[in-house]
Amino acid sequence: MTSLPIAFIGGGNMASALIGGLLNSGRPPRSLLVVEPSEVQRDKLAQAFGVAAVPVATAALSQAGTVIWAVKPQSFDEAATACGSWLAGALQLSVMAGIRSDAIARATGSE
Repeated sequence: MTSLPIAFIGGGNMASALIGGLLNSGRPPRSLLVVEPSEVQRDKLAQAFGVAAVPVATAALSQAGTVIWAVKPQSFDEAATACGSWLAGALQLSVMAGIRSDAIARATGSE
């Protein structure tokens, strides 16, 4: 069975915990993509989990079946502007505090 990739927008503590859980449950690292602007954090993710971590959104996001928003709430608007055009077909989940699902839908054009 082939699973669509899961993309994380943000690669901090919350994303790391979720990635660790997915990998422990048998998800292959190559099926996860993380968009994380911090080079230090990208390197940590790649070393700890073997996942692809990129500094900016790319067309690779359009392959994701699920996108998990894991940025700080104050960074959401900027991240959504950069990523939104690639997320049309994905189920979008959020672990951000205070950002409602309707705001995510509006910001990414998924309404």
